[in-house]
Formats: sequence, C-alpha cells, structure tokens
Amino acid sequence: MTHAELQDLTGLRLEEAEALYAAQKFDGCVYLCGYVVEPGLKAVVCRTLNLNEYPESRPAFKIHDFDNLVLLAGLQSDVKALSGALKTNWFLVSRWNSTLRYVPRNTSGQSDASDRLDALKDPNDGVLTWLQTRW
Repeated sequence: MTHAELQDLTGLRLEEAEALYAAQKFDGCVYLCGYVVEPGLKAVVCRTLNLNEYPESRPAFKIHDFDNLVLLAGLQSDVKALSGALKTNWFLVSRWNSTLRYVPRNTSGQSDASDRLDALKDPNDGVLTWLQTRW
C-alpha cells in the first residue's frame, strides 16, 4: 500500500468509525478507531524511511502493535514528549489492540466510543491531527 493510500485509508476508517457510532454500534466504533491510527502510523513509517510503499510483506513490518509502529516511525521521543490533552488522547487511543475484535457485545458504551473519536479528531490535541503533521 502506498503512502498516499495509507493516508486515504486513515480517513476512510475514521468515516466508518463515525458511521458505526451513529448507528450505535459502539464496540465496532472503538475497534475501528485503532484502524484509524494504524495506517496513519504506517504512513509516518513510509515518510521516515523514505518509502513509496509500506513493506507489509516483510515480517518486521507486518505488525498491528502501536508500540512497534511508533518505533519504526521514529516517533518514540515524540510520544514521550507529549503533554496535556494530547498525551491523554494518545494514552486513550494507544490502548487499542487488534484482539478487541473478540470482545463480547456491549463491552464498549457510547461514552467510550465518543471519547475515542474525540481523542482522534480534536482539532488541537487529536491523535490524528498530530499524526497528520508527521506523515
């Protein structure tokens, strides 16, 4: 997937998460919020490593773990330096992992889904806003 496709996919996953929220499918919304961040981080990896395409087929890059993606993207210092609302938003969003797809129905409520969407979209301190300045 190209750098531009990863950026586009980030926006698409956000639209889908918002649609799930509007449909009151809060578990799916929370789960999909992670897939807003993942391609965003992979876009930063492409920029950092000067790659046109993310090398998903290589074992070291075939990951969903945010800590490892932050490392590959060269963002460890940036993440450690976060403060205030952005740090809080990063903490909330980064608790995601791909096993959330297995949570039982009604594990996440409206406030959890709303909090995650807000943590992504806040125009000043949103994780997506922060990522977009780095990709």
